[in-house]
Amino acid sequence: MEEMIETKNKSNKGRTIVFCVILALLVAAIALCVGLAYRIIKHPEKLFHNASTTQIPDQTAVAPAFDIPDRTPAVPIQTPDTTIDPTSSPDNTEEPDEILNILLAGIDAREDGSTTSGTTPHTDVVMVIAINFTKDTIDLITLPRDTLTTAPGHYGYYKLNGVFNVGLEGKFKTTGAAGDLASGFQLTCRAAEQWLGGISIQYYYGFDFQAVINFVDAIGGIDYNVDQPFISHSGDRTFGRGMQHLDGDAVLGYLRIRQRADGLDSSRTARQRKMLIAIFKKLKNESKLSQLPAMIAAANSGIYTNTSLAQTTAIVNFAQHIDPDEIRTRAMYGEIGDIEYDWRYVYVDQQNRIDLIKEVYGIDAEPVGMCTRQFERWLHKIGLVTEKRLHQIEKVLKRVQEKKDAGYTFSDAQIAMYTACYNDYLNLYEAYQAYSKELTDFYAVNAWREKKNSWTSEQTQLDSVMSEKEKEYREKLIELSDAAKKSLTSLASSIGYYNISWTINGNWYDDTDINEVHVRFG
Repeated sequence: MEEMIETKNKSNKGRTIVFCVILALLVAAIALCVGLAYRIIKHPEKLFHNASTTQIPDQTAVAPAFDIPDRTPAVPIQTPDTTIDPTSSPDNTEEPDEILNILLAGIDAREDGSTTSGTTPHTDVVMVIAINFTKDTIDLITLPRDTLTTAPGHYGYYKLNGVFNVGLEGKFKTTGAAGDLASGFQLTCRAAEQWLGGISIQYYYGFDFQAVINFVDAIGGIDYNVDQPFISHSGDRTFGRGMQHLDGDAVLGYLRIRQRADGLDSSRTARQRKMLIAIFKKLKNESKLSQLPAMIAAANSGIYTNTSLAQTTAIVNFAQHIDPDEIRTRAMYGEIGDIEYDWRYVYVDQQNRIDLIKEVYGIDAEPVGMCTRQFERWLHKIGLVTEKRLHQIEKVLKRVQEKKDAGYTFSDAQIAMYTACYNDYLNLYEAYQAYSKELTDFYAVNAWREKKNSWTSEQTQLDSVMSEKEKEYREKLIELSDAAKKSLTSLASSIGYYNISWTINGNWYDDTDINEVHVRFG
């Protein structure tokens, strides 16, 4: 009997322990949920400080495979008073903690997996949502998709909407399941940061065509005062001006208007911002904003984000208190570049850009001299050819490093050839960097986008002076390039490397010695 009582007591004790553990876990879960709910409602900004971002190293010259004796640079390298680097953010940027920046990207992927141009989708909508939790404001900032830019961590010059492709196919691409687009969005965030003066963008939402259609249909379409005739995305309906009900297929067609439009992206991006606010207003007026996180979370495809459900919920809860009419819309803009070089660029107006950043973030941004018509002139005079040759030399230098790492024994004569080639490479590399930096700094504050016949006499005179400077630098780079070509030929021959191409193959943007990643737009 005593044994039975003892067994029963042990059983009851065991159940009590299990019950206490379950109760403790339940209490902890409730506390966690309450704490999360409190942060979502009262302190949404506290949910946005742990995003994982792509770390991008700076581009540098190739390190030598052997010890290189001290050398005198062919061009004196001077440190300018003001550093304006188009591939990095200003060091003195004090970022406002109360502002959350989210990239909103629309990719031109069709329902069948094809794209509107090229073999991979581009970000044909690049918008930054700046949410100020302290001042209770939201700014929608459009960046021109055709902005002449760099792709952080990769050499070359791209359109902003092509940086997505560099992310997908470049050295920082995400590994994992097929179709993972995270690296494309992440690199687009890094590129957009350059244009916001170094302000960080840690989060993104991406939408393809079908996601836009599905989303608009899911909220019951939208009544909208159409300002421009257009054809639905599917091409089977035509819409005129005036107030009318638009389903998802119609909204997508409207957002992508080109037919009978003014042909400028500025008008199209303005329509996109207005439509976004109209959708927000509908969701708010019909008390459907709270459904938004669940709709995004439930999407099987077409919507891409690195935010959590809690973070999206926090954003939506914050937005509940925002008057749609108080959302501020802004856009960077600039002159359309020449089509004679095949790619059509936007040279962002730097004063507009600097003013915009000051108004939204309260910081003083530096101008970006690389995004100018004058700097593009420098690229086509000598810059693109120089980059082609530098990267050809680097291939041979890297091949030597690979052979050395594999145990190959180099003769003294080969090491001497390598030393000569490496010195010539550094001379060319440093001269090109120095000349480009000087010109970039000058054009950052002296960029004339108007047609030449409308320049002032002072602008014409300055341009003449800089043209002579470019000519002087071009002749020096050709001299250094010829020296490097001679020493490279000897070194390459000694190690059996014969795949050297010294001239640009076809269009410069198709040559991966100039643009590290080949972005296809046609």
